[in-house]
Amino acid sequence: MALGLAATPALADSLTFEPTHTSVVFQYAHFGLSHPSGKIMGATGTLILDDKDLSRSTVDITLDMRTLTTALPDFDALLKGDDYFDIARFPTATFKSTKVELTGETTANVTGDLTIHGVTRSEVLAVTFNKKAFNPALFKTGCGFSATAHLSRKAFGLGHFEPIVGDDIDLIIDAEAY
Repeated sequence: MALGLAATPALADSLTFEPTHTSVVFQYAHFGLSHPSGKIMGATGTLILDDKDLSRSTVDITLDMRTLTTALPDFDALLKGDDYFDIARFPTATFKSTKVELTGETTANVTGDLTIHGVTRSEVLAVTFNKKAFNPALFKTGCGFSATAHLSRKAFGLGHFEPIVGDDIDLIIDAEAY
C-alpha cells in the first residue's frame, strides 16, 4: 500500500519541512465553556519517505516554541513563561518517529517520541496524506500531510491552573515538506 504516493520522490527520499506552511494548532478547554486555540510555527526537520515500504518512513521535526501565539499577548507571555512552557529553558518541542503503521490508502498512525517542556513521551499521530503537487511559489514538488493527536498537559509537566485550562489538549497539525 503506498498511501496514494505512486508518484512520490525516489525510494527513501529525504524531504525538508517548509517552516511557513507547517503548523501545530492546539485547543484546550477553558472551564469547559469553550475551546480556545493557539498556534506554533517555525518547523524544521526532515521527512524520509520510503515508497517501497512506507512503514520504514521517518519523521524528525522541531518546533520553535517562541512562535507560540494565541493572539492574546498577555496570555502568550504567560504560556511562554515559567508557569507553562518555560521557553527560556525549553525553546523547542520535538517529535521523532519510532513506528509507522498504515491504516488505509492515505492514512497512517505514526508513533514517536514527543518532547515538550523537557519531558519525552511516546505519542501517536493520526496522519493523512493530502497530496503531492508542484508548488509554483517555491518551484518545487512537495507532499502535504495533516495529523491529529490528543495529549495530556499534566503528562508533560504542564498541569498548572486546572480547571481554568483543562488537561486534555487536541493538536491539529498541517505540514508541507519539499
